[in-house]
Amino acid sequence: MAQPKIFVSYSHADSKHKDRLLVHLAPLKSAAALEIWTDTQIAGGDRWEPAIEQALSNATLAIFLVTADFLNSSFITGKEVPALLERREKEGLRLYPILAKPCAWQAVQWLSEIQIRPAGAKPVWRSGGRYVDDELARIALELLAMVKLAIQAENAGTDEASRQRAEQVRREKEKAVAEVIAASPPVENLYPVELAKPLEIIPPVKLEEMSEDARQAHEIYRQIMADAARFKSEREKTMQDLQTKIFQTIQDVTLNRRKGADDASNNMDEYIRQ
Repeated sequence: MAQPKIFVSYSHADSKHKDRLLVHLAPLKSAAALEIWTDTQIAGGDRWEPAIEQALSNATLAIFLVTADFLNSSFITGKEVPALLERREKEGLRLYPILAKPCAWQAVQWLSEIQIRPAGAKPVWRSGGRYVDDELARIALELLAMVKLAIQAENAGTDEASRQRAEQVRREKEKAVAEVIAASPPVENLYPVELAKPLEIIPPVKLEEMSEDARQAHEIYRQIMADAARFKSEREKTMQDLQTKIFQTIQDVTLNRRKGADDASNNMDEYIRQ
């Protein structure tokens, strides 16, 4: 199988959001030996439109970073989207829309027909951006699972029957992974306010020499920092648990199918003996 390639479609008005997404997708390059392509890879002096057309034709999976600017981009909606929709129709290309910011995406027919992420159609950059890293980490895990499943299906065999069986298994596993993602949404009250640096009192004074107001402020600050450390540990554990669930789900689907096939074979043998 050729090196998998993820095509990222985005509006240049959302470049900072694209950059943050790419940070989370970077580990996939080594984990699944894939390439992540954006138009920033077009070299100076190159003709940008043919370069994008070639990337569109070579993509294994396409990400849409959905915002109002994305929906209002004439190049995206007039060139990129039609080309990718055509490949989906003819070749089964996977499209993966990510709702980055609130917008009227439901009013766009082709987009409203595709399952969007994050789960529940909650924008990634909501609530002042406090859930960005959690949501993008979940998206990266799901994309990694999808790419690996696609590689497994591609390598399953050369005959048509083998390819069809592998494709069926891939769809079942992807559905199971999606159910895990949907059942494990970020906890909306996970984050307290995190302060950038520890409390500094200038000039230095002893705690007992502080005023009552200063002592109370010091205690509040100490509690905030302690809570921040605790919640950081909790959300790291949440992401580890989610990753474990995703890959356990993939394994469970495989084992269940094998067990079903073995049971059917044993039943057939018993029937023949009788």
